[in-house]
Amino acid sequence: MTRSQRLHPVVEHTDKKEQRALQEVAVSQNLVNTEQARLVQLQNYKLEYLEKKKYDIGVFTPHELQEFNRFLQQLDQTIERQMEVVELRQQELTQKRKLWNAMRIDSKKMHKVVEKLQQQEFAEQERKEQKALDEFAQRKFNRR
Repeated sequence: MTRSQRLHPVVEHTDKKEQRALQEVAVSQNLVNTEQARLVQLQNYKLEYLEKKKYDIGVFTPHELQEFNRFLQQLDQTIERQMEVVELRQQELTQKRKLWNAMRIDSKKMHKVVEKLQQQEFAEQERKEQKALDEFAQRKFNRR
């Protein structure tokens, strides 16, 4: 078994690690997209709610106005928390991308090592074949 063949399991292992890391990036990206969509949904809800209520503000009783303001504060707090969630998911995505990139670099390095070994093995095989041909030609020449 050649050295390049012995490294084949290592190459497969690094490739699998890279693929797993890439899958984690995809999952993380989906989470970011989902959380961003929730944030946009909350922001749009607030805008729609304010738009519907802007004509009613003059007809609110003091208690209704207080409830309206309390609801808006709660909605703003929910939006703030959702922004924090989006930021956290973005940070996780960045970390997973960095990890995937490191795995990708490792995988490429292993492929280059194996490729270089294969080239060396091919060159060595060529030298052996040429040496055998030269020895054969020399023996044939010496027999004459």
